[in-house]
Amino acid sequence: MDNTNMEQITEPVEGVFRIPIPVPLPLKYVYSYAITLGSEYLILDLGMDTEEAQQAWKNASQYLGLKPGRVKAVFITHFHPDHVGLAQFASQSWDTPIFMWEKELQTVYQVFDQSPAPLTPFFTYHGMPGDLAEYLDQERWLTRWVVKLPHNPPIQPLDPAQTWGPFQLLDQAGHTDHQLLLYWPERKLLFTGDQVLSRITPNISYWPDADPDPLASYLQSLQQLDALPVSLGLAAHEALIEDVPQRIQELLAHHEDRARRIVELLTTPQTAFEVAQRLFTRPLTRFQWRFAVSETLAHLEYLRRRHQIMFEDAKTHGLYLAVR
Repeated sequence: MDNTNMEQITEPVEGVFRIPIPVPLPLKYVYSYAITLGSEYLILDLGMDTEEAQQAWKNASQYLGLKPGRVKAVFITHFHPDHVGLAQFASQSWDTPIFMWEKELQTVYQVFDQSPAPLTPFFTYHGMPGDLAEYLDQERWLTRWVVKLPHNPPIQPLDPAQTWGPFQLLDQAGHTDHQLLLYWPERKLLFTGDQVLSRITPNISYWPDADPDPLASYLQSLQQLDALPVSLGLAAHEALIEDVPQRIQELLAHHEDRARRIVELLTTPQTAFEVAQRLFTRPLTRFQWRFAVSETLAHLEYLRRRHQIMFEDAKTHGLYLAVR
């Protein structure tokens, strides 16, 4: 057994184990949680379906005694590959039900089991060069290789009226349309998923056929979370969050500053891609441009809906301009 992985498993609070699962991304790990409930465990998030991640879970299972009968359930916060990818592996390894919010669950099977509509027309309409847009569409198909979903039985929907042991189940929008967060009122613990992270700002993206105003939804979510008494935030990436209220205020300030900057830039009509090029001045990989443009669009649509900027449909492309 790889002892290095075992040494990285921590217990930030009694009975809550934080497990680093390697992912082939700049963030390096998704942090899954094994939460003890009496003699059983609740698992939160899983990682991508890679050999390295499977081995990390095999090691963790041996270390913590995770096995059928002891793992009561697995919860997945949202549909992104680094959270849901090992769902089939978990179902087979622990013979346990896997749960998500129903609407997020629908997205999982649509994106990874079916043939989602191509995004090339969406990106090119918003100013992205055709070759880059086509690459991003092809790259999207590659993510399906690191996601294996169970089908018999499939992932199950959570009942929004249901509580689960000591947890309140929170449906939070912004990063995705329906991200599941766990809140433990008695211990003032908030499992923040990707909604609140300690150092980076979670990606808030505008996509077709999804939330038409994701940034507004995210800001509303932050206000809701800020009202909760929280002593520790247990995030899915990077460090634990010792001061959740302070971090929420930092995130709110970031988006306020970004919105102000966009209005200042829009002295002439520009596509979302042109705005993104001026906002993201450091070199980006082709993969990162997907998130840069979609995040820029989230801010643009937020500002347009509040009548701070205008939009013009120029048939082949869309243009944004500040209201003067």
